[in-house]
Amino acid sequence: MKYKIYSVFIAYVCILISPSQGLRSVSLPKENWSVVLYGGIFTTTDLIPIVFRQKTDYKESYIGTIGVSRPFDYRIRWFDFLWEANATKHFGEMNHWETNAFYIVKIDRIYDSPFSVSLGEGMSFASENPKLENKAKGYYLESGLQKDAIESRALLNYMMVEVSSYLPFERKTEVFLRIHHRSGIFGLYCPPDPNCGSNFVSYGFRTSL
Repeated sequence: MKYKIYSVFIAYVCILISPSQGLRSVSLPKENWSVVLYGGIFTTTDLIPIVFRQKTDYKESYIGTIGVSRPFDYRIRWFDFLWEANATKHFGEMNHWETNAFYIVKIDRIYDSPFSVSLGEGMSFASENPKLENKAKGYYLESGLQKDAIESRALLNYMMVEVSSYLPFERKTEVFLRIHHRSGIFGLYCPPDPNCGSNFVSYGFRTSL
């Protein structure tokens, strides 16, 4: 089973970084490659309350992430498209590795300001079933009554929501706030519902090579 999961994930990454058949394929200059570095802290709060209510309940579990990203050679109106692949190390209450590969839709430099917003969607593979993504039945102070047990999976959906800003003294580096989100998509990856997954509130930077 593990070998099948590895094969699916590797195939997905290969598709992600290969040129699309229906689009122009051009050689992008080297400076369009970017290095991404960020760190984050685990929160038991779901994605929607974090984004819209800025509500967070943290645990002592952390991530450190390094990755690369690159834009595609097309855009639609004010939307830019990129891909990113990264490796994440967990430490604290969890201690495993995670790899993520995903597409990004970005509204860059809104109204000629230094600010941008991005949404990423792809796949996430952990080296083991993440401990904090599982939950036994019972009552929890932070979330109340847990009627059904949650059993997560190593392979889940990946999503990220990001707000970023370019540095004022140069135009190649951005600092950002990112929600690093693994999700079972309402029981699709880890049935039955309730949801499995995790959220990390993360801070970092991205700079062009």
